[in-house]
Amino acid sequence: MKEIIALLLLSNIAWGQTAIMDTNSILIGEQINFSVSNPISETEVWPTYDEFLAEGIEIIKQGKLDTNDNLISQNFIITVWDSGSYYIPPIAFSANNKTEGLLLNVQSVILEEGAELKDIKQPMEALIGWSDIWPWLLGIILLTLIFFLIKRYILSKKEVIKIKKPKVIIPADITALQELTKLDQAQVWQAGNVKEYHSEISEIIRRYTENRFNFIALELATEEIIRELKSKVNNEQLASITIILQRADLAKFAKSKPEETENKESMQLAKHFVAQTKQKQINNG
Repeated sequence: MKEIIALLLLSNIAWGQTAIMDTNSILIGEQINFSVSNPISETEVWPTYDEFLAEGIEIIKQGKLDTNDNLISQNFIITVWDSGSYYIPPIAFSANNKTEGLLLNVQSVILEEGAELKDIKQPMEALIGWSDIWPWLLGIILLTLIFFLIKRYILSKKEVIKIKKPKVIIPADITALQELTKLDQAQVWQAGNVKEYHSEISEIIRRYTENRFNFIALELATEEIIRELKSKVNNEQLASITIILQRADLAKFAKSKPEETENKESMQLAKHFVAQTKQKQINNG
């Protein structure tokens, strides 16, 4: 079995890309690592997954993209909940660059021959001692003391009414559009700073998405943000933010250099996404 895995690994390394597992044979529910890597210079597209790596193979945890020694890589923890053989299709990084397909065999738990099934032991009743009683007594005393202090020093005082000035809250869409316009006018990519330009657009859109849809977009990977937004925006809006974030990831991690038309498109898509998804204001007048 180890020889088969070694052959698959050597075959992939020969072409520069890898898709490997800890082992190709597990028990039902057993968790293993599945790793994918490819040279940065040969990466045009990076695979994204939802809950399943392939049919029947569930993803327990997705690692973040990592770049090291001119390679881009990602690790997954996977498992299967039914016995059988499961095929992981080849992963394509470009038209002429892809991994080999892999086969994962899943076996049922095998009981020893003649093993005797035994009843589950009933829980034993523990004796109640002083160590069980004193925390309750201490808690009752503390609650009584707190109640007395609240009644003595807080409830007995006259209520003081304070008038607070209303806090001015700038809508997330206005802030995002102002930041995008400022970035556009700075002509960052025109000066040769393409990577910084797309990173700024990505951060502005992530911050807007976090404030608009109330989830920690700044701390999530691109595929996690896309998965979170599937139920919150329409297909056109989802396609726009996917292009923006994935293009920024490739510029940052894969060191690709988007063309002039792509630079302009990312700014246009970002402004359009904000305008189309902004929260509608309630008119009280």
